[in-house]
Amino acid sequence: MTFYTFLVLTYVVAGVEIEKKTLYSNGYECGNALPAAYKPYEDMDSMAQCIMTDKVSGLSVKPKIRPKGLKL
Repeated sequence: MTFYTFLVLTYVVAGVEIEKKTLYSNGYECGNALPAAYKPYEDMDSMAQCIMTDKVSGLSVKPKIRPKGLKL
């Protein structure tokens, strides 16, 4: 299973904390996007992180194969 993940970017401008959130369908995509998203803010009082939610974005569960000889 994969879960929706937020890229949370927090920075301070003129003493005011600003939080920007971007939603990704999984943690891998968020992790790949994080360096580029953080680059413009790296010289400021800032931080960026990926936070996984509890909401499923993809399900890769396969049904079991029906046993041979099963009668209904």
